[in-house]
This record gives sequence, C-alpha cells and structure tokens, in this order.
Amino acid sequence: DFAAGSAEITFGEITSDSMEVYLVNSVDISGFQFTITDYPDLITVTGANGGLAEQYGFEVSTSELGIVIGFSFSGDTIPAGDGLLTNIEYSNSGSGNTDLCITDTIVSDPNGNGLLSSGDCVDIEVSDVEPGDINTDGILNVQDVVIMINYILGDIYDSNGDMNSDGILNVQDVVILINIILS
Repeated sequence: DFAAGSAEITFGEITSDSMEVYLVNSVDISGFQFTITDYPDLITVTGANGGLAEQYGFEVSTSELGIVIGFSFSGDTIPAGDGLLTNIEYSNSGSGNTDLCITDTIVSDPNGNGLLSSGDCVDIEVSDVEPGDINTDGILNVQDVVIMINYILGDIYDSNGDMNSDGILNVQDVVILINIILS
C-alpha cells in the first residue's frame, strides 16, 4: 500500500566481519524486521550495533538464522529520511563468492501498519583466510613475506597478499605485512 508509506533497506560497505545496512523511509517507523541470507551459506549473523536504530533507542536483536528485528520499548520512532540503519556483524565458515541478500522485509509505522518495503542483493567474496597469510597456515610470519616477495618478482597476483586492496602486489604490501608481524 503506497499510501501507508515505503521503506527500502539496502547494503552499504561490507568488510570481512561487518556490513552496513541503510534505510530510506518515507514516514516515521516504529519497527523493522528482515533476514540476511547468503547462497551458498558462508556467513552467520552474530550481532548488530550503531546507526539510526541505536541513535533513536531501538533494541536490535539478531539470530544465527540471519533474522534482524528492531523496535523501541519506549515507543520511539526513526524519522522519515535516509541513513545508516545499523551495522550487522558476522562470522564466516568458508571462502568463495556468495549472493548476499536482505529478504523478508517488514517495516511498521507508529500505528503498526505495514509499509511497502524492499531489500537488496549483492555478490561478495568471503574469505576465511587472514589477509597476508599467503601460505594459509594460520600464522603471519616471514614465510608469508618470502612468498609475497616471490610473487612480486614473478608478477603473480594473490588477493590475500594485497594488504592495501589496490589490486597490485608490491613493496607497500610487504611493508604492511611486516608491520603486522612485528606488532
């Protein structure tokens, strides 16, 4: 029902352990619910914090099934507008590409009326290997530095060694990795 208002829930920046979720809503909202899904199943939602939900006193709960629900015990609302709704924290159980989606969106106005709402889908790469662990042994050490230097000299690209995410393996990545090892 367009007359009741609308809400769009979309992804923002996605890092190795969190994802921003944005909201664009045409009327004040008193509650929201959506599900984070991925196929193949590589991530598990572990929590939520920050954003408009925290700013306006909403309690946000999550489940390992990817369900996210938020509302205010005191009846507060998130005003019409747009902004970061919340940050979703997650862990991963594998590596590879996954289709990440916000599904089953339900958004309520202050009277409990449902708004016309929609979600979002993106394709992301998930890695269970720590950046810089070139030989994937679970330890950042001089072996990783040696392999990275060999890759640089052999003009071989390894995204796990691209410490500054610029698409190039070079001495900058070596310096970042050595600083991590020494810290």
